[in-house]
Amino acid sequence: MNKVRGFTLLEVMVALSICALAGIAAMQATGQHIVHVSSIESQTYASWVAENQLALLKAGTESKAPKNGEKGDEELAGLKWYWQQVVAPTEAPDFVKVTINVYSDEAMSQMEYDLTTYIYKETTR
Repeated sequence: MNKVRGFTLLEVMVALSICALAGIAAMQATGQHIVHVSSIESQTYASWVAENQLALLKAGTESKAPKNGEKGDEELAGLKWYWQQVVAPTEAPDFVKVTINVYSDEAMSQMEYDLTTYIYKETTR
């Protein structure tokens, strides 16, 4: 007697559902990875904008004191970035705390990055 061996319909359906679930999980993981890479790229560019502004500020500290609320924009990597400078006093009277906030939109509602440093205040004589 020849006995035919093979999978039953139920076994095939279970195997297909397991493969489908694994495929869905892989697609979700890939999608999340792409979102995170995009976010890291955006934060990296925003950090460069903040570093550029602080470098320009430090280069010009002898001629002018940093101003609170100063705003501007910069183009980097084909994108326009908007920044705002926040100056706050410190306990040391000769220094100020300067924070550069970088935004991805002109309305400045989507902050991407902030960078803080301390700058020596030059007194004019």
